[in-house]
Amino acid sequence: MGRLLIVRHGETPWNAEGRLQGHADIDLSEKGRQQAREVAKRLADTPIDVAYSSDLARAWHTAQIVLDQRDVPLNSNEGLRERFYGVFEGLTVEERQAQFPDEFAASLIKDLEFASPGGESALGTLRRMTGVIGEIKERHLNETVLIVGHVGSLRSAIIALMELPPEATWRFVMANCSLTVIDTYPDNAVLGLYNDTSHLDGSGSLTGG
Repeated sequence: MGRLLIVRHGETPWNAEGRLQGHADIDLSEKGRQQAREVAKRLADTPIDVAYSSDLARAWHTAQIVLDQRDVPLNSNEGLRERFYGVFEGLTVEERQAQFPDEFAASLIKDLEFASPGGESALGTLRRMTGVIGEIKERHLNETVLIVGHVGSLRSAIIALMELPPEATWRFVMANCSLTVIDTYPDNAVLGLYNDTSHLDGSGSLTGG
């Protein structure tokens, strides 16, 4: 049996402002760094064999803080990046509605194939993450793996692992520095814990990538 310890990155200034981040390389705020330190405390007695992180700073630095001084290999994986939101990136809800009214209205419809101009659809993210998380699972079936990434891409990874319908993407939330645990087997994956923030003060943005 393997085990995946899935952690969303800590809070960033753009999370606090409600801005979509996507592929924008926004680093952690001090609050986000403290959240990551709390995850490190939570996992202090949990053996970790290997770690993977999105190459974006907010995820990479979260992973580094969680691992602290452990002698654990940390692998950068561009495939773990957040969904790419195209022209919506950097904008708040109000700004998206004002600057791109037609596209904003279309984004509110539950359409898996919708992508903002220049961006990636929810279905595209799911297809990408199915390959990425499948490869990590198969490579480490007998190890405990830390995976640090982003709300949209990690949600897609969980849907792929649990073999849920793509439409489930609208039924999951994931707070900053929440912990999700999935046990993996050659022919199965079992969700043991989801979006747990008991190690935090109860705060953490649920949106913004």
